[in-house]
Amino acid sequence: MANDHKMRVHKEVQEIVFSLRKERLYTILMEDEFLRFICCCFAVVGIFGVFTQNFLVVVVMSLWCSFLLLGLAFGQRPKPEGEENSRLVENLPKKQYMLNIGTQVKKFYGDAVKSGRAKGNKIKPLLLDAETIKRHGVILATTGGGKSVLMKGMIEQIMILGGGGLFIDGKGTAEFAKEIYGIAAAYGREDDFYHINFLDMDNTHTVNPLLSGSAIAIFEILSSLLKGEENEWKAKQKEFMKCILKLLVWKRDYENLKLDFGILAEYLTLAKLVEEALIYRKYAKKYGDIEDFIQFVSGSIALPYDKFLSDTSEEFAAQVRKEATNVDLQGVYDASMSAQAWRDPVTNLKSNYGKVFNTQTPDISMWEAVQRNKIIFVTLPTMASDDTPKELGKLILGLIKGVADEKARKAKDPDIPFVCMLDEVGSYIVEGFGRLMSKSRALGISVWLIFQSFAQLDIVGKMLSGQSSERQEAMGMIGTHIIMKCTDPEATKFYQDFAPKRTVMEKAYYEKRDWTKGQMGAEQSFSPKEVPAFEHNDIVAMNNGEMLVLADGVLYKAIAQAENSLQQSGKKITYEGKDIQKPLPITRFMPKKQFFALMSEYKKFREQQHQSQEQKENVA
Repeated sequence: MANDHKMRVHKEVQEIVFSLRKERLYTILMEDEFLRFICCCFAVVGIFGVFTQNFLVVVVMSLWCSFLLLGLAFGQRPKPEGEENSRLVENLPKKQYMLNIGTQVKKFYGDAVKSGRAKGNKIKPLLLDAETIKRHGVILATTGGGKSVLMKGMIEQIMILGGGGLFIDGKGTAEFAKEIYGIAAAYGREDDFYHINFLDMDNTHTVNPLLSGSAIAIFEILSSLLKGEENEWKAKQKEFMKCILKLLVWKRDYENLKLDFGILAEYLTLAKLVEEALIYRKYAKKYGDIEDFIQFVSGSIALPYDKFLSDTSEEFAAQVRKEATNVDLQGVYDASMSAQAWRDPVTNLKSNYGKVFNTQTPDISMWEAVQRNKIIFVTLPTMASDDTPKELGKLILGLIKGVADEKARKAKDPDIPFVCMLDEVGSYIVEGFGRLMSKSRALGISVWLIFQSFAQLDIVGKMLSGQSSERQEAMGMIGTHIIMKCTDPEATKFYQDFAPKRTVMEKAYYEKRDWTKGQMGAEQSFSPKEVPAFEHNDIVAMNNGEMLVLADGVLYKAIAQAENSLQQSGKKITYEGKDIQKPLPITRFMPKKQFFALMSEYKKFREQQHQSQEQKENVA
C-alpha cells in the first residue's frame, strides 16, 4: 500500500466555493453580528455621554451616528445577481399584482412546510402582475411534486380577483373537483362555476360547439379528433368535413337549424349530401359556402358543376342519385372512406358523450364564459381508455382556439386575463397550440402548461433536433417556468442551459512529493469556473411544494403558494368532506329568449288573475 501511495505522482483536489459578493455598509450591518454589537456599545456610551454632559463625547457620538445614518440612507441595497431587470412585483402596498405563486426561500428543508417554518428562511413573495401572467407559464412536476397544491393556490387567487379560467384536471378525480368547487363557494363564486364532468354525465354542465362559430372555426375544433399522420388521405377527410360544415352552418344561420352532433352524423354519407345539393343548388350563386358545397358534391360524382346547377329535370336528378352509389368513381370511394374516418369520433360525441355535447340548450357558451370571467372545470375520464381523454381534451382545446379566433375580431384586451391551466397537457395537446399561445397574449388569454416530461409534448408536430416543432414553439412563448420535483433528465438539461450559470472559484492543490529532495510545499491555484445553477439530483431531491422558478432569466428557490385555509389551519377546503358519492350542485341556466317568454306568460297570467279578482269584487 505504501508503494502504491508513493507511485502516485500527484492528486488534484477541486474545491468549489461560491464567489464572494461585494460588501456594502447595509450588508455589513445586517449580516455582521459583531459589528452590530459594536454599534450597540457606541449607542450605550453615547447615552451615558449625554447624561454626563461631556461635550466631546456627545460631539463624537453625534458625528458617528450621523455618518452611519447617511450611509444607511444613501447606501445601495444589494440585489441578487440578475434581479435588476426582473418583472416581479415588489411587495409594497402601492404595487399591484395579480398572483402570488410562492415564497422565495434561502434553502430547502425537505418539503414546503418545513422550508416555510424554518426560522429566517423566507425571503420574499414572488408576485406576478397581469402582464407577466399573460406571457404564459409552465409547471413541470412529477407525481408528488405538489402541482395540485400550487394549482389550487393560483385558482383561489383568480377567484378572489373576480377573474375566470379554464382548468382541466388531467388526473380525473371527483375529489379534486369538489375541492375547486369548495373554493369557489367559499368566495361566493359558485354561480360562476361550470363543471364539465365526464366521470358522471348525469351530473354535468353541457356545451355544444356547433351552435356558434363559423364553419372554419368549427372545423378547426373537430379536425384535432382525426387520427393518423398528415397525408393525402387525411387531407381528403378534412375536405369532406369542411364542405359538410359549410352547408350545416349556413342552414343554422339562415334556417335556424338546431345543429348538434346527431344531425352531423346524418350527413356522413354521400347519398345524403347529394339530396341536399339538389335542394340547395339554387343558392349557389348567392352564397359562397353553398357554392363550395355544390362543387364538392358534383366533383365527387364526376358531373360538371354548371350542368349540376342548370339541369333541373327529374332524369338528371335520377342520374345524380345513381352516380352517388357508383363505387368505381374515385370521388365516391374517397367520400366513403372519409365518412368512415369521421364516423367514430362523431358517434362518440353524439352517443357516448352526448349528455355533454349533443344538446340543443347548452349551459355553457365558451365565448360568454371567457368574456364574463366564468370558471370552467373539466374532469377528464383518464381511467376509461388511453384514447378517450385525448379526444375530449383536444376538443376542449379546440373550443379555446375557436374562442380566441372570435375574440381577435370582436373583443378588446381585458384587465384580468382569462387563465387556462391545463394539467397533464401532454395527453391531449393539439397541433397548432403553440401558434395559439403566440397570439393569445394580445387577446387576454393566459395559458399555463402542466406536465411531467418534455417527451409528452413531442407527440405532436415534426421532430427537429430532437424536439417537436410544437414543443419548440410553445416553450418559446413561455415567460415563467416553474420546476418542481422531476425525474426527467432531459428537463434538467434543458433548464441547465436555460438558467443563468453561476461562477465559482475552483481551488486546486497538489500533494508534496515525499521521495524527492529539497523543500517542496503544496502548490495551490485558483481559477473561476462556470457551473450549472443546479444539478439533476437537486431537482429529484425536491419534495412536495418545493420548486425552482425561472422568470426573466433569474432563478429563485421557492415554496409553492397553497390555498389560504391549508396555510392557516392545515385543512383543505372541499365540498361535503370526503363523501365522494355526494354529487356537486349543478347550477342550471335558462336562455334569455326562454326567460323573457316565460316572464311574458307570467305577466299575462297575473293580468288575468287581477281582472278576475276585479270582476268578483264588482259582482259582490
